Amino acid sequence: MTGVAAPDEDVNRLITFEGVTKRYPDGTVALDDVSLECPTGQITVFVGTSGGGKTTALRTINRMVEPTGGRVLIDGQDVRERKPAELRRGIGYVIQHAGLFPHRTIEDNIATVPYLLRWNKKKARDTARQLMERVGLDAGMAKRYPFQLSGGQQQRVGVARALAADPPIMLMDEPFSAVDPVVRAELQDEFLRLQDELHKTIVFVTHDIDEAIKLGDRIAVFRTGGELVQVAAPEDLLAHPADDFVAGFVGQNRGIRSLSFADTAELSLRDDLVRPVTAAPADTAGLDWVLVVDEARHPLGWVRGPEVTGPLADAALAPVGGTFQVGADSVRGALDAAVLSPAGLAVGVDGGGAVVGVTGGAELLAVPTHGEHHRRPGKEHPVDTAGADSASAVRDGASD
Repeated sequence: MTGVAAPDEDVNRLITFEGVTKRYPDGTVALDDVSLECPTGQITVFVGTSGGGKTTALRTINRMVEPTGGRVLIDGQDVRERKPAELRRGIGYVIQHAGLFPHRTIEDNIATVPYLLRWNKKKARDTARQLMERVGLDAGMAKRYPFQLSGGQQQRVGVARALAADPPIMLMDEPFSAVDPVVRAELQDEFLRLQDELHKTIVFVTHDIDEAIKLGDRIAVFRTGGELVQVAAPEDLLAHPADDFVAGFVGQNRGIRSLSFADTAELSLRDDLVRPVTAAPADTAGLDWVLVVDEARHPLGWVRGPEVTGPLADAALAPVGGTFQVGADSVRGALDAAVLSPAGLAVGVDGGGAVVGVTGGAELLAVPTHGEHHRRPGKEHPVDTAGADSASAVRDGASD
C-alpha cells in the first residue's frame, strides 16, 4: 500500500471536551466550561469572534495548551495521560502561513513526522512525493525550498506534511486565511475532496462563517470570554441560531446562505426557452428570451426573441451569465447564475457542460433548504470565492 492509507473503520477518533476551562494567572478566561464532542471522521469547525477561545480550544487537544479545569479525551482517554511529543506525532497540525522549515526542501518538510518516527529516508521521501501528488503539487517541486513556492502551494505542503504519517486526527488553525480568495476557494475544494477519501477527524478553526458553513459537518460558535454558545450542523445553525449573538455573527443573509444546502437535482427546469443555433426565426416567436446552444447543447448566449429577425447564428448574443451543474452545485450557486444572467434565468448543465434546462427565481426559492442530512455544496459556477457577506464575519486575522 502506498501513500496515505484508507481509513481504518476499527480506529476510533472521537474527541470529547468535558467542562474544559482555561484561566490565566491574571484572571483572563480563555475557555469557560466548554463541553462538546468532535465526531469521528467528521469536520468540526470552531468559529467566533477574536478572543473567543477557538485556537485555545484546538491547542488543548494536542497539549500545546494545558487546561486549568476539565478534560480533553481522545477515544475516552485523557490526553494528559500521554506524553506531549508522543501525542502530537499522532495528530496532524496545519497552521496559517504553513509554518514550513525554510532550510528544508519541500519533500523533507513533508517528511518531518516520518523522520521523527524513524522511517528510513527512502520510505519517508516516497511518501512525501505521493502526498505531493495527492494535494495537487507537481513532483518537480520536491527539491525546491518554501521561498520558491506561492502562498497557496506552501499551504498545500502544510496539508501534505500533516497527512504524512497518516494520523487519524488533524488540527487546522486558519490554514487558508493567508491566501487570496480564488486560491482559498481552490484549497477548500481540494480539502473537501481529500476528506471524502480519508475521513479524518478534523478540528478546523476559522474567523470566516462562510468557510465554516462550506467545510463543516458541525460548527461550534464561540464568543469573547471563551464561552461556547452553540454547536450545530451548518443548516441548523442558519435556521435556528441559539441567540442574537449567533444570529448576528452568521449575518443578515443567512436565508441566502441556507440555499447552500438545497439540492439543484430537485429543481424544475424548463427546456422551452432553449433553441439550437440552427433554429429558424419562427422558432423564437412569442418568447421574451431564448438561450442559444450549439450542436452539443453547450450554451452560447441569450437573445431576446423579438429581436431575432434572421438566423440565430447571426444574432448578437448576450453572455450566458453563469451556469450551475445540476445535482452537483447548490441552489445558492444557481441563484448566483440567475442574478448574473441578462434573462434573470439560471442555466443548468450536466457534467459535460450540455444544457439540461433553465430556471428562474421563483423555482429556485421553492426548493427545500433543509434535508435529512448535511450536503456540502460543490464548486459553484461561477465560483463564489468570498461568500455573500463574509465581511460580516470577523476577518481581522487576529488569533485567540
